[in-house]
Amino acid sequence: MRASFIHIADTHLGYEQYGVRERFNDFSRAFWDIMDEAAHRPVDFVVIAGDLFNKRAIDALTLIHAIEGLKKLKEKHIPVIAIEGNHDRSYYRDGISWLQFLCHQEYLTLLAPIMRDGAPVLNYWQPGTMRGSHIDLHDGRLRVYGLPWQGAATSRSMEGLAGALAAARAGEDAEGVEYRLLIMHTGIEGIVPRVQGLPTMSQFQPLRTCVDYLALGHVHKPYEFDGWIYNPGSTETWGAEEAAWEDRGYYFVEIDTGEPEKVIDPNKMARYHHATHLVSKRRPFVRHELRVDGLNEPNALYARLEDYCQREAYKHQDGSLRPLVQIQLIGTLNFDAGSLDLPHMEEIVTNHFRPLYVRVDNNTNDQDYIPEGGDIDGRDRSAWHELERRIFEDLVSRDNRYLPAKEQWSTVLADLKKMALDKDDPTTIAQFLRDKRTELLGK
Repeated sequence: MRASFIHIADTHLGYEQYGVRERFNDFSRAFWDIMDEAAHRPVDFVVIAGDLFNKRAIDALTLIHAIEGLKKLKEKHIPVIAIEGNHDRSYYRDGISWLQFLCHQEYLTLLAPIMRDGAPVLNYWQPGTMRGSHIDLHDGRLRVYGLPWQGAATSRSMEGLAGALAAARAGEDAEGVEYRLLIMHTGIEGIVPRVQGLPTMSQFQPLRTCVDYLALGHVHKPYEFDGWIYNPGSTETWGAEEAAWEDRGYYFVEIDTGEPEKVIDPNKMARYHHATHLVSKRRPFVRHELRVDGLNEPNALYARLEDYCQREAYKHQDGSLRPLVQIQLIGTLNFDAGSLDLPHMEEIVTNHFRPLYVRVDNNTNDQDYIPEGGDIDGRDRSAWHELERRIFEDLVSRDNRYLPAKEQWSTVLADLKKMALDKDDPTTIAQFLRDKRTELLGK
């Protein structure tokens, strides 16, 4: 038996990232491009491993965009087999979900097994109920199973599924099933450190003897293991951290159970298929961490940002899609964060990159104060006045604008504090500060 399919996940249709309407269209275009690819090759079927939509409650335009992509395959009689992910899974009280609507309209087959005692029941999918664990293709020689998002019950459901598949194996062999594909919306613990609560690799192992290809979704970083576990990654950049995973996209898979040597890669462990990972077409997303360490005034930071933009912006001036740019300020800030002009920094980026969207985030740390010499005990009330003076002087000296008169400015800060504690009139305090600025800075 020969067959081919495309495996995608996490398209997140309908996501208007950062409130930018064009991002809504970007997610749809990435999906349409892959649907065009599937129709053009053409493949025998397409699997969607969850999160077709970004949320359960979608608007009409999101539905129209989904249909626009899926109808290209329907017109060519290419089946689409999908499962629900955590983003688009319906609440029980909602009745029919939008994925079920697409299934009812025959744009896709939505696999949804009946769960019993935490384990899926292996029954053929029924169009009348839109329930069932699997469907057969190629005259029953290729079987596709699906297990939608299970949340906290994932590990238990996997254990039950592995047991059910193992028990059904002899019967499937007798029926002539040659190749088994399982679609799941979950990930593997440790692939992305901050994503917790996923099954471990060892918990996936019981499935290895039961399926030939495990099509995963949920984790947006692409990965594959041992010739049977595959996760394509998100098709568009859903979160800024994904910009580092440039190889996100989809899989094109060729199967040959009769003469596998014609398709398999001898350097990989796949038995009957060859999976080619392809990068999806998407808008450029530039994410840069700009270190602030060693800079003693805002202008020095602006100059560092200007230098970065001059070095990098030309790479995105080729007439293609305008990029999104996120600058993260990191490190220890040696001057008052309040003096940072973030809108000015965004203007610098805009002038160079001409982006669709730009954001500068201040993720810096304030420098902790350590008394010079460590000779003052803060628990001694009699030393508080001197400790306060040193702290004010140290804080003032971190900004080069105030460094020449740091002693005078530390006195000004102490006076301002006293005036505030004495509940002096705010206009009096403001005028006092203006007078001191004129006296010490000449402006």
